[in-house]
Amino acid sequence: MPTIPTRDNGCVSDVVSPPEPPEVAQRQLPRRGRFWVILILLVGLVAFGYALTNIATQKPNKNTVHIEGIGTAQELFGGVPQEGARLGSEDAPVTVQVFDDVQSSECRKGFLATIPELTEKYARPGTVKFLYRHYSNSENEIEEGSYGVEAAAEQGYGWQYAYLFFVNQTEADRFGVSEAENNRAGLHKNFLLSLAGGVEELNGLEWEEALETGKESGSAMEKSLKAQEELGSKLGIRYGQAMVIEGPHGNETLQENASLAEIEAAIAKVE
Repeated sequence: MPTIPTRDNGCVSDVVSPPEPPEVAQRQLPRRGRFWVILILLVGLVAFGYALTNIATQKPNKNTVHIEGIGTAQELFGGVPQEGARLGSEDAPVTVQVFDDVQSSECRKGFLATIPELTEKYARPGTVKFLYRHYSNSENEIEEGSYGVEAAAEQGYGWQYAYLFFVNQTEADRFGVSEAENNRAGLHKNFLLSLAGGVEELNGLEWEEALETGKESGSAMEKSLKAQEELGSKLGIRYGQAMVIEGPHGNETLQENASLAEIEAAIAKVE
């Protein structure tokens, strides 16, 4: 170990210098080790890229109903008074009976082209109340979808349910509406139940119970649906959405998907 001479009070003495730190041995990773590290990294990158591609190109499950319009339904009907078939204030001076068939493509056109605007302009302020009436546009006296709407209406969400049915009618056409049709299509969850799940705040268990009870022969729901069908026939309702508008100054009947302008003109005439 080397010594360093130092001077202390005129005397020179030898001081032992501190030892130098040993050099850290730096060994390069063997060539074979570097190869495996690079290989593992490459495999990881390939797997990550495959996962991203798989997610991006993944097709929706063919046996799952995809419900659209849930947020729009809540925004459209949320906060508007609703009880049973009625949408709008019970004290509104003008009443509009809306005859529709949720499984009819023609009714779908009429409903979606008019009801959203009418709800915002007349039902929400309380100047007009709308009453939903089921009227089959097919050979069936009562369409399967009508039971789903009625079951939701018992909780005050019939209009949301009808709206979602019309918006997702292509899914109904694809899978069918009845439980038997849904089973044949291999659905994980039947169409009517999927719609109920899209109605915010709807109690699913109560809805299912009301649906099953309502579909029983001679039930109150079945009688109500038959009565609505008979009313439509008595009033001479034809194909597509129809409306019977009543107010202090008379009444008007509009047939076969009347336009929004025609409906507003009729309301103005009777109010």
